[in-house]
Formats: sequence, structure tokens, C-alpha cells
Amino acid sequence: MGQLDNVPSSPYPGDRAAQDILRSVTQDLKTLQHDLAAQLTQDITRLQTTKQRLLDDIEILEEEYRDLQGKYDALRASQEVELSRQQLAQQQLWAKRLAQALATHLQGRLTEAIYGGIAMNGDRQPTSLNNAYQLLSSLDATLNDTLHALQQDLNSYHSSLSQQISRMHSMEQQGEAILEALVNRLNQHLQTQVMRPTAALAGDPRYGGQQNGYPAAIAGNGSQSTSLPASRSGQSPTTTPRPELPEPQRSPKPKAIPDNPAALFKTGLVFIICSTLALSVHNVLVGIIGYGGNIFGQFAIPGIFPLNIPNSLMLLWLRMLVVLPLMAIVAGKLYPATWKDIRHFLGAEDKRPIFQVIASGGFLFMSQVLIYKSISEVGPGVAVTLLFMYPLITVPLAWFLFGDRPTSLRAVVMFAITIGVVLTALPRISADLAGVGGAVSPWGILAALLSSGTFALYLISMQLSFRKLHPVPVSLCQFTTIFVLTSVILIVGSFFGLQTAEPSSYGGLYLGGVLLGGLTLLGYLFNNYGVRFMGAAQASIVASSGPVLTAIMAYLITPGEKSMLQFIQWIGVTLVTLGVLALSLERLNLQAKPKPKRVR
Repeated sequence: MGQLDNVPSSPYPGDRAAQDILRSVTQDLKTLQHDLAAQLTQDITRLQTTKQRLLDDIEILEEEYRDLQGKYDALRASQEVELSRQQLAQQQLWAKRLAQALATHLQGRLTEAIYGGIAMNGDRQPTSLNNAYQLLSSLDATLNDTLHALQQDLNSYHSSLSQQISRMHSMEQQGEAILEALVNRLNQHLQTQVMRPTAALAGDPRYGGQQNGYPAAIAGNGSQSTSLPASRSGQSPTTTPRPELPEPQRSPKPKAIPDNPAALFKTGLVFIICSTLALSVHNVLVGIIGYGGNIFGQFAIPGIFPLNIPNSLMLLWLRMLVVLPLMAIVAGKLYPATWKDIRHFLGAEDKRPIFQVIASGGFLFMSQVLIYKSISEVGPGVAVTLLFMYPLITVPLAWFLFGDRPTSLRAVVMFAITIGVVLTALPRISADLAGVGGAVSPWGILAALLSSGTFALYLISMQLSFRKLHPVPVSLCQFTTIFVLTSVILIVGSFFGLQTAEPSSYGGLYLGGVLLGGLTLLGYLFNNYGVRFMGAAQASIVASSGPVLTAIMAYLITPGEKSMLQFIQWIGVTLVTLGVLALSLERLNLQAKPKPKRVR
């Protein structure tokens, strides 16, 4: 034990050297491994890059190969087709030559046989010739009979096919009419079912629906009325009285609508009131631009742009210049399939609906130009009241075109509107003709009456325009029609002496055009959403106050000679408004009554 205690505890010097060598070798191996790994990584990366490039080259070569293969196949097919055509032509040529050779050979053989038989059998010559002639005659008669019978069969088949095609065409038309009537009935039934619990929507979300024969007309000049019997109605893009549809609520994901009918009614009422106010202010603003006035009796504004026909065209063009781009943007929000429907509408084989939409836009264009002229001459209240005499034209036209016989209520309404128009226009016309002077010009009255007539034609054309297209695309098409017509007339008219006057203030004119366009768009949007929440019939009742509201707004905003009405004129305005209101109430009653089922 003593010897063991004397052994040193540290390892021998040789072991330490071996460990150092081992550590050095290990370090070298690790360095070598790291270098090799880095080099291999670089090689792998380079190989992968090369591989990817080769794969891309291979794909390109494969695509080129496929293209060449396709071209080769196409060339081969074309060559085969060409070869087959050449072979067919060669075969036909050979067959023709063979037939000619056979005919020539047979003719020679027959000639030799006949003459040989005649030489050998001179006694039997007449009998053989007679038999040959009889056989040929019978063969010819048989062929003629066969061809005649075949021709008769072909004629009978052709006649039968023509009759069947005609029957199929008539059945197709009958089927279309039946389907259209079925869709209309379903629309009406759905409108009734939806309006009873919610009073929210009134109309087919695709075509605008049928309101029991009456469109609601929202007047861009300040009111909304119902007067025209029709199968379908639509909403116009401008600020004259517009046929108001149950505006659709169509979107990929319909928004949740409150279940409270009272809340829906209040919301729609607010929207319709705002729409009517916007359109009434629009008419007052037209008067301010035309003849000026004292704003609220405090601020005197001179006339900016006297509204004769050329100037009215210019003002309408400025308004469309503002409304059309905004409407093109808003249309996709109101109805997502606007542009799709327009493309389908323009690409349809039947071009009659396109002409109907263009015609409605043209009539609306003329009505707008004339009402601008009338407002500048007689003031907004009188002009809008006279514009609302259009039921005197639309009701008889609807009876003549659509077979909707006027009821006794409509006759009373037409009489009331006539009396109202006379009471509104006659006092000032008499004073003006007597030399006393007055705010109302006979030419302004005539322009308002012509505007009402063209608007009536617009309403009639609307009944045809909205059968195959949603009202929002139709409104956009009508905006475009008005813009194109004003642009063309202003440009072409400048070469024939149709010049616009110089405004007293270009800034005021441009500002007025922007305000008119903004008020037009606001009135359109407010009416759109108001009809969705309130229903078209109820909205038309509220908006029927347009003539009275326009006269009141003109009196409040621009008190003056043209906005001041005599007591008898206020009675006339009230009669026209009540007449329009009565038509709206009749329409609402017709909607509320269930239609009797047809017994077959």
C-alpha cells in the first residue's frame, strides 16, 4: 500500500501528446468535413439550378414538339383531305370516262345487232322494230311516271314540313306568351305576399314587376304620380316625371331587412320625402339659372343663362355630363348585373327593344328641353303643374294600345286635372294677352303643354322598354341617349346657326350644372331606396305632392313675380295634385285586391 501511494496522479507525458495529436487530427477532419460539405452544397445548388434550367428547356422543347406535332397533324389532315378530294375527283373522272366508253361500246354492239338482225331476218324487221319502239315507249312512260310521283312526294313532304315548322313557330310564340303571363302572375303574387307582411318591396327584382296596370311616375320636376296603365313600368334616369318601378333589390347576398313594417315604412317615407324635395329644389334651381331671383328674399341673384331652346340644350348637356359618369358608377351598386344585362341586351337578335329604349330616351330628352324653357318663362310651380296633365294623354293611349278601359274614377280625375290646368294657366294668360302683364308667358305655357305631351309618349314607350331589361340598365341607357342627343344637336346645330348665348357668369353656369346633376342623382337614389322600403304604390302617394311642393319651394326660396301664384292658381295646382293622388290611391287599391282566378 505504501508503494501505491507514491504513484503520481497525473497521466504520463506520452498520453498527453497522443491526446493532442488526436485533437489536432479531429480538428482537421472537422475542417475537411466542413469544406467538403460547403463544396458539396455549392455543387448541389449548381446542379439543381442546372436541373431546373434543363427542365425549363425540356418543357419549352415539349411545347415546341407539341406545336410541331399539331402543325404536322393539321398539315397531314389537310393533305389527306386534299388527297381524298383529288382521288374522288379522279374516280369521278374515271367513272365518267368508263360510262362514256361503255355507252359507246354498247351503242356499237346494239347497232351491229340491229342491222345484223335486219339483214338476216328481213321478213321480221317491222315486228322487231315495233317491239323495240314499244319497249322504249313503255320504259320512257314508266320513268316519267316514276319521276312525276317522286316530284309529288317531294312536294308533299316539303308542304308537310313547312306546315309543321309554322305550327312549331306558332306554338313557340304561344309558349313565350304563356310563360310571360305566368311570370307576371308570379311576380304579382310575390309582390302581394311580400308587401302584406313587410311593405318593403313591390316588384319583381329582375324585371320591375307589374303594378296592376299602373306605373308610378316620379317627377323629376318635383313629384310622383300614377296615370299610365301598363304591363311593366320603369324608372327614368332624368328629373322629369319618371315612371317608378318597384325598384329591385338584387344583389348576390341580400342584406337583412328589419322585420318591423312600421320601421320600414318610416325609412321609406323619409327617403321619398328627400327625393321629392331634391327634385323640387332642382326645378327651383333651373328657374334661378334662367331668370334669377332673391334667395329667401335676401340675396339678389341675376339670371345666369336665359333658357331658350339652345341654352336649355346646353344646360341639359352639363347636367348629363355630371350625372352620366356618377350613374355608371352607382348602377353597379344598385344592380350588380347592370353591364352584363346591357351587353346581353345589345347583343340580342331582336333589336326592337333597343329602339324602344332609345325612343323613350328621345321623348324624355324633348320633355326635358321643353320643361326647362317653360320653367324659365312661367316659373317652376306653374310649369310642373302643367307638366302633370300627361294623364289626359296616357290614359286614352293606354286604352287604345293596351286595352285598359278607363274607370269612372279616372274619368273624374281627368276632368279634375283639366280644370286644374285651366285654373293654373288661364288667369295669367288672359292678363298677358290683355296687356296687363304678368309672370306667365303664353309661349311658356305652350312649352309646358308640349313637354307634357312628349312625356306621355315617353311613358308609353317605357311600357315596352322595361319588359326585357332591368330598370337600372334602362335608366343608364336613357341617360346615355340624352347625352348623345344633346351633344349631337349642339355640335351639328353650330354649323346651322344654332348658337348658345353667353352666360353672365361661366362659374355660376358650371356650378349650376353640377348642382343639377347632383340633385338628379340624389333624387334617383332616394327614390330607389324609398321604393324598396315603402313600396311603389305608397311611395307614389307621398310623391304625388310634387306640384304643390314645387310651388311652395319656389315661393319660399325665390319669392318674386314668377313664383307668386294667385288664389285661383293655387286651387288649380291643388286639383292637379289631388288628381294624381287619386290615381295613386286607385293603384294601391288595385294592388290590395286579390285577382280572381281564371276558371278553365
